Amino acid sequence: MLMRFIKKTIVFMLIFGLLLFPGKALEAGALEQDEGSPAASVALTLADISELVLKNNLDIQIARYNAYIERTRGKDAESVFDTMLNAQAIYLDDQTKAVSTLAGTKTLTNEYSLGLSKKLPTGTTLAVDVSDRRTFSNSAFTSLSPSHEAVVKFSLRQPIGSNFFGLIDRGRVKITRLDIANSDFQALGRIEQALAQAQINYWKLALACRQLKIGRRMLEKAEAFYDFSKKKSKLGMIEEAELYAAQANVLRRKDSVETLMHELLIAKNDLLLDLHEEDLNLQIIPRDVFAVKDVKISARECMNNAVRKNREYSRAKNSLRAKGIDLSMKNNSLWPEIDLEVSLADNGLELEQDKAWENVAAENNPELFLGLSVSIPLENRAAKSRREKARLEKTKALVDLKKIEYKIMVDVINAVDAINSRKEKIKLNRQIARLQERKLAFEEKRFASGRSQSDTLIRYQEDLLNARLALARSLFEHKKVSVELKLLENTLLEEYWQGKL
Repeated sequence: MLMRFIKKTIVFMLIFGLLLFPGKALEAGALEQDEGSPAASVALTLADISELVLKNNLDIQIARYNAYIERTRGKDAESVFDTMLNAQAIYLDDQTKAVSTLAGTKTLTNEYSLGLSKKLPTGTTLAVDVSDRRTFSNSAFTSLSPSHEAVVKFSLRQPIGSNFFGLIDRGRVKITRLDIANSDFQALGRIEQALAQAQINYWKLALACRQLKIGRRMLEKAEAFYDFSKKKSKLGMIEEAELYAAQANVLRRKDSVETLMHELLIAKNDLLLDLHEEDLNLQIIPRDVFAVKDVKISARECMNNAVRKNREYSRAKNSLRAKGIDLSMKNNSLWPEIDLEVSLADNGLELEQDKAWENVAAENNPELFLGLSVSIPLENRAAKSRREKARLEKTKALVDLKKIEYKIMVDVINAVDAINSRKEKIKLNRQIARLQERKLAFEEKRFASGRSQSDTLIRYQEDLLNARLALARSLFEHKKVSVELKLLENTLLEEYWQGKL
């Protein structure tokens, strides 16, 4: 939580201050007590905010769990190749009346069987079964009663038509893995979006702080002008209307400061929401400034990064690959079902159970079975319909990929142009602000010498305020579009997080 991070930081700073500057630290503590009990505040950099967001943001946690849930499908898809253990126990007491009197009046059967079966990625199903049957009959024509029959059987089943050598089974696993990879891409995208939103909100807070500082400075200028106007009014150097105008200007500046304070509160709470911080009284002071690097950004380089790293583009490529696999599966499903079956069994028959099992190994009583089963749907309309659907879906996935590629190109070009144009706009707004400052300073001198009016000076103060606010907004817009460009390239997350999802 952010509060734990803040507490550790404050404790460390207090200990460090006491060790190096004990007197100054005490003075600072006394000053804080004199001011009452202000809300806790902490100065954070953009890197600090990014680290806290990746740890605490609820949207990021939800995105991670969605990816973890989707990953469980992998084992579910691969379960088709699991080894199966089968066991069975049968007891039969047959005293029903038979058609022939030679069959006897009572038959007891106890049978126990155990088997293992496994499907291989080639579609081959291998099985081994072991069974033991004890039979008792009171028929006079039964040579062994009771008798034990031990049987060991090996079997193989191989599809050579539909699901040819496991093509459909392997295809389903591959598609599931691609879906899981897309889920990871989607989760990482949501994590990066949450990080980008938090960084934009950080710069919004920095903008709100800068605007409030500008508003308060202009309020000080308006109050100074009002005080000066009152002195001139007492000397009869200005009319009362000009004094009223100066007073209204102060009230208007106070109203502007109140509005900016409210915008600062909203920006701060939005950032606290990104950090999942429950203490809304906490004050965050941005430490990073609106620095602008005078470096021209290459649109071609950004497009190469975006196509190579963009997760939406990677997801579209995986989807196209999955549709191709699905089409191959649907083509194979048009084939008739042809299954080759082979089994080899051996048995032993004796009065005693242990001797029956010895005979399985000692004697040669094989049973060989070869079988070929064929099932051919004559119309096969369902399989043809599914194949046509798969073909159209693959074509649509290819169109989607081209659309995403084109959209990335356009978005990157727009973002790069926005960054470069914001840089030029910042230069122009800085020049405008400097000129407005000079204009106001010159007019203040004219007013002091009685060669200007209050309305003109108030209008010039308004011009300077608007110029400074416009400069602050252009600095914020530059930071915002810079974050958005990194989001398009999918390079923002790797700057702050090198771990695995």
